[in-house]
Amino acid sequence: MSYSDPAHQNAVQEIYRKLGTIPIAAILKHREATRGSSPLIAVPETATVAEVMLLLRNEGILAVPVYRVTEGQSGGRQYTGIISIHDILAYTVFQKLFDRLEPGSGAFVGDKAGELRDWIDSLMEDQEQYFGTPIGELVGLSRESQESWSLNASMPVSNLLQLLTAGAYHRALIVDDEGVLIERSEETENLPEGSFTTMITQTDVLAFLEDCVDLSQDARQRIEQLPVKEINELVTRRLEHQQEQAQSKATSTAERRTGKSRVVTVLDTATALQAFRDLYIGGVSAVAVVDKEGGLAANLSASDLRGLSSSNLEGLLDPVFTFLEIDTRRRSDQVKADQLKFVEPDAPLSKAIAIIRDAHIHRVWIADEGDKPVGVVTVSDILSVFVPDGLMAIEQ
Repeated sequence: MSYSDPAHQNAVQEIYRKLGTIPIAAILKHREATRGSSPLIAVPETATVAEVMLLLRNEGILAVPVYRVTEGQSGGRQYTGIISIHDILAYTVFQKLFDRLEPGSGAFVGDKAGELRDWIDSLMEDQEQYFGTPIGELVGLSRESQESWSLNASMPVSNLLQLLTAGAYHRALIVDDEGVLIERSEETENLPEGSFTTMITQTDVLAFLEDCVDLSQDARQRIEQLPVKEINELVTRRLEHQQEQAQSKATSTAERRTGKSRVVTVLDTATALQAFRDLYIGGVSAVAVVDKEGGLAANLSASDLRGLSSSNLEGLLDPVFTFLEIDTRRRSDQVKADQLKFVEPDAPLSKAIAIIRDAHIHRVWIADEGDKPVGVVTVSDILSVFVPDGLMAIEQ
């Protein structure tokens, strides 16, 4: 079975056509039925970087909508974007503050007590400025926060699927238009803006696709029989095609490199700071941490930056594996460095999906017989195989 097989293509077309008849509201209902109802977590533009990083860690989330209060409306909100941990990563990795923390940086060369005190005071001021930066200033540091999308809940799931497989978008704001109509029919005055807005993530969509009884189970199973190595190759080809389409447009170095390599590795002896920088420069969502033999040792993603504060800032200078194992930066339900998840190249996609859902993670590495990383399958990759080639959205 291969992706180009006519039977497989027919299965993809069948699933996609059906998703064109199902409203996004069905995903919201599925999420509420399986995970319960919860209000949208959002932050004002004035919230600080420190506050948002702590919120992301405590809530176990990767992004929050950012809003400003609408003048003339009590409690009204105008959403101005979605800040993700990737925006915070982009803001963080090249801060002069962290350069000055590096051993041998030359930031302090004196040996007098007064000079040392002045350097420490200056460093503390840098920390306060970094952690005290209003989060609204970070909107636009990633493609996703530059062009955050809102869709109506009455739109088909296929529209959402196209958006979330375009490369830059991992979540979207959803307006419950039915709820708005109900409120207006009851003649509610001064309805606060943003009252019926929620956010859907790629994980929500994957859970819906796996559980939806209205989709052909035969077609879905045929799709999920594909080996993960072929999914990795398919996504690589699609990213390269998107890159070619965008060559004439102004794109960042990181974005142009995305299609060139699906696997970026760092040695487990590298500092966490260097690993985060390699992640950002490589334009990938995570890096594979490897030992001296090149075997997989851990996974580092932007989400591991959550919980960074002035009390543990020096941890960025620890070896990356040590950084990942520090309990103060991890929730108890997160996969730790020594619990790395990976599959063999010939494993079916269904195995990768099961691991991702059971472990509540966002990617599974593909490793060869020597445990060396040769590919990766992410939630975004999985969703993309349910979209026919000719209908894949191209980043603009």
